[in-house]
Amino acid sequence: MSDTTTPPSAATAKVSVASSSIPVSTFTSVSSPELAAAAAAPLQKQDQHQEASKEVVYKILYFKLHGMAATTRIMLALSGALWESIYPQDWANEKHETPFGLMPILYETHPSSGLTLEIPESEVIERYLARKFGFWGRDAWEETAIHVFYCSSKSVLSLYVNKVLLAFSDTKARELAKFVEKEVPAWIVQHEKWLGRSQTPGFYVSNQLSIADIHSAVCLDRFLTIPGCKELFSPEKTPNLFKLKHNLESYPRYAAWMTSPEFEAINISTRQRLAVLKG
Repeated sequence: MSDTTTPPSAATAKVSVASSSIPVSTFTSVSSPELAAAAAAPLQKQDQHQEASKEVVYKILYFKLHGMAATTRIMLALSGALWESIYPQDWANEKHETPFGLMPILYETHPSSGLTLEIPESEVIERYLARKFGFWGRDAWEETAIHVFYCSSKSVLSLYVNKVLLAFSDTKARELAKFVEKEVPAWIVQHEKWLGRSQTPGFYVSNQLSIADIHSAVCLDRFLTIPGCKELFSPEKTPNLFKLKHNLESYPRYAAWMTSPEFEAINISTRQRLAVLKG
């Protein structure tokens, strides 16, 4: 994983390269102790910091949108792992080759053994990588605290998608107003309170970057694009959430991903899709 106390060297940052080939399915076609051993394999240690094994290659299959792959892509970027985004070319005909006909899907390939772990479901992927890369806490209490705020951010973002973006045109304005006036302020209050009493400002747990930090930053970035909602946030109104955002932005690997051509291409595609959904 990336160092949790000091940002990792920019020289070690890796940015994904887009691809389009969907790996061969292993989720239902392969069941062996070797797959379980690969998933549980310890990470290599380099320069006194844990990092993802350089032998392992990751591919994340999803549309060219941030959506349900945003947090996964950030964790992969922060980890220092070898990874790339891959996109379906003809999803209607390709999805029957995947476990549930849904994306995103993570493919973890171990060249030494030739094994590929295929992991469906966005939340499963995120939790798996969080544990693999050290974004899930150091003990049961830290894991619980991280899980609470990770789930909170998952819930509020899902609410926005399901209740606002996917609302019928005649109810969209009402649902947006309810979301901005009720749901987002409630989210802000609880997260600001917890982050504010942390011994290390801007982290949910000690000075350790976690999946809760990453997913809340994803939420904040989304909310800052919503008319009426972005006014709820500022360094003065929400100092702890902005400190969280600043902490994450201080990691060179994160900055490399966020300024990469691949990220910008996903950004453009996402804006176009949101424009359609917002009507």
